[in-house]
Formats: sequence, C-alpha cells, structure tokens
Amino acid sequence: MIVVCSNCGKEFNRWPSCVRPHNFCSRECAKAFTSQRMTEYNKEHNPEAMMIGSRRQNIRAAHIGKGNGVTYEKTFGRHTHRVVAERILGRPLKPGEIVHHINGNKRDNRANNLQVFSSQAEHAKWHEAHDGNPQYRRLRK
Repeated sequence: MIVVCSNCGKEFNRWPSCVRPHNFCSRECAKAFTSQRMTEYNKEHNPEAMMIGSRRQNIRAAHIGKGNGVTYEKTFGRHTHRVVAERILGRPLKPGEIVHHINGNKRDNRANNLQVFSSQAEHAKWHEAHDGNPQYRRLRK
C-alpha cells in the first residue's frame, strides 16, 4: 500500500497492517515531526514549563554553591572555563583542544589563568615540564 510521509510528503510503500494515522519514511522524519508537534503542544498547554532564559537562570541560581567545590563550574551545562576560552579566542574550541588552568584552581576562570592546548599530548608535556617546578607548585596551593 502506498502512503505519504506525514513530515516530508514523500510517498513510500507500507504493509496495510502497518499503516498508522501518521506514517514516516524515516526515523529522522518521525523525530522532526514529533519534536515540532510537541514543542507546539507544550507552548499551548504548558507555557510555565518552557525552558526560557529566566527559568534557566533560576535553576542555575538554585544549584550555585551546592557541592564541595572540587569540580568545574558550569554555565548553562557547559564548563565555564571552556566558554571563557571560546570567548577569548573568538571561535568555538576545536575537537581535542584542552583548556588548562595555569594555577591549578579549577574554579579560577579568569582569562589570564587559562591556556588552550591543541591536544591532550601537548597538555601532558606541559605538566611534565612544570609539575616538578617548586615555584609552580606554590602557585597551585
């Protein structure tokens, strides 16, 4: 039986027992259709739950200061030091690029405390050269 994709309008074959109210030619079309439909549904039926900027800020504020400060700070679900490094570079970080905290403090995201390495290997070489330096160790404490 020939049916029409509910998302893109493409015609394709489907067994009669598999015909549904909404038929899709691929998983991508099914996801696109469902995502769009659910977004519209939520706007209409549940506007208070929309993840808008002010809601994100409120959720973020509720989480700030919880924990014991040994992990990286996050900004909207991304490591803050990576966001700051991208802002400094004026471009997104490339795959494999590492952002290093010079003084070793994971929460010190000042621009002059961040260094970008092109690979983990380059980052490891830096540590080999600097971790034995007593002056560097004093900075990390």
